[in-house]
Amino acid sequence: MFFRPGTTRIPFRTGDEARKGGSDGRRIELDPANDYHARAAMEAYADSCALDMPWLAEWLRDSTAGGDAGLTNCASTVRRVFDLAQEWASREPDYAHAAWEHVRMGLEAALSAHLRPKEHVDDKVAALSGAGAKA
Repeated sequence: MFFRPGTTRIPFRTGDEARKGGSDGRRIELDPANDYHARAAMEAYADSCALDMPWLAEWLRDSTAGGDAGLTNCASTVRRVFDLAQEWASREPDYAHAAWEHVRMGLEAALSAHLRPKEHVDDKVAALSGAGAKA
């Protein structure tokens, strides 16, 4: 079976290798160009394999975002891990709830800014200055 250009096949084995391995024939085809969840899955996989296979992690990151990944495609994972870290920290005698919440607010702002559509700075300046308004 042929795959569309710009998609990633998992498992990476092809043809005879897949048949010899006892695979049941199921494959997953990820299309990062059109599927947000595919980009998040590839980012997570790249993070997971980075220590053992840095070449694969680099290739996955480059193929996912064309080399311009920005902050993250896995905001929900970042939030989940932050919650877990805060829970662990809360068990310590020197836990400072206000400090953790301050960091959470900054993290949420960064994640939210990353997810919002990019606006042109000139558009903001024009809106604030009233430039382009009809008289």
